[in-house]
Amino acid sequence: MMSSDHKFIHLASHCVLKNLEEPYLYDIQNDDLYKLSSDAFQFLLKCSRGESSPIRKKDEEFIQYCLSQNLIAFSEIPMGGKALSNPSPVPSLRYLELQITDRCNLRCRHCYIGDGLHQDLSIEQIQKILKEFEEIQGLRLLLSGGEPLLHPYFWEINDILRDYAFRSVLLSNGTLISRDVSRRLRVHEVQISLDGMKEGHESLRGKGNFEKTLAAIGSLQEAGIMVSIATMIHRRNLEEFDQLASLIESKNIREWNVDVPCIEGRLKENRELWVSPSIAGHFLNYGYGGGLHCSKNNATCGAHLCAIIPNERVSKCGLFSQETVGSIEEGLRICWQRIPRIPLTDLSCNCTEIEACRGGCRYRAKIHGDLFQPDPFQCYARGVLKGGEEHDDQEGS
Repeated sequence: MMSSDHKFIHLASHCVLKNLEEPYLYDIQNDDLYKLSSDAFQFLLKCSRGESSPIRKKDEEFIQYCLSQNLIAFSEIPMGGKALSNPSPVPSLRYLELQITDRCNLRCRHCYIGDGLHQDLSIEQIQKILKEFEEIQGLRLLLSGGEPLLHPYFWEINDILRDYAFRSVLLSNGTLISRDVSRRLRVHEVQISLDGMKEGHESLRGKGNFEKTLAAIGSLQEAGIMVSIATMIHRRNLEEFDQLASLIESKNIREWNVDVPCIEGRLKENRELWVSPSIAGHFLNYGYGGGLHCSKNNATCGAHLCAIIPNERVSKCGLFSQETVGSIEEGLRICWQRIPRIPLTDLSCNCTEIEACRGGCRYRAKIHGDLFQPDPFQCYARGVLKGGEEHDDQEGS
């Protein structure tokens, strides 16, 4: 039985209701999404408004579960949270890559952006975007660049992030993150780029940056900020992956994203670093985690993602920055609804892995043939293609 000493149930401070395609409870701190029945949603909606109602017998098991997951708590006074706003568009925009600047302190040899133009979104534009993302039920903001810490008003942006009902993730090369910086950050997570051991990492990012990156990971973890790792597969880190995997395991990293750079930006001048699909596919399997909260919409990658780039334009993702759908001045919801989506049934593949990989990256598929073919890197990663079969082109060799 529930205790009678406490009158009100409220959502934990790190939890919020989300009205997506279906109702959910989102644990922002742990990045967990809980699907709710209609009854559970209405019950928690009343709790979030600070309303009190008798606890029915059939509610007790649900309440005990929420308590065990630290999703709700009891209080003696009503504690209303943020009111639930209008439902999300369908499909929902769950992940927003916000490139606040194209400034960077490094000249990474694989960077698809290339040399930036010193473009920055204004603080007013960023505040507008954050508000609109919250209003359409967004889950995760990816604060990106360039190097986001170089935005002229980064610390003003940082100081307002926790005012919004979504998870904030900073994407950084780590070289500017000291202990003092770590203590000031208000993001929930920092994704650090680590592209190999010392030789492999610095062959992309420059001498002296490997130790800085490891120091940043340590400083962030000391400050209690969750750290994830992003690694790009390239010709000079292939022999380091086992050692890198051991290093990442020793750092207690929750999520490791392993990907392949596209031949854009500076990689066009450094094609010798590029790795073909038949070789790179194996290394994609080193990654783990990757907590995407996908719906059952049968669409290819990016079904719930879009990007805003520093020139104020909105695109399907950062790689599609030359194919924008509008400006942030038009509104995030309007631009999101213009994003073209490709049903899985339109792809020229029908293998048993399609529901899992969703055809892979559309940009990679496009540059290796056409927009509707499978991404060959995913085909090799999942064993659909073997070395020497079709799609094993030698671009970049």
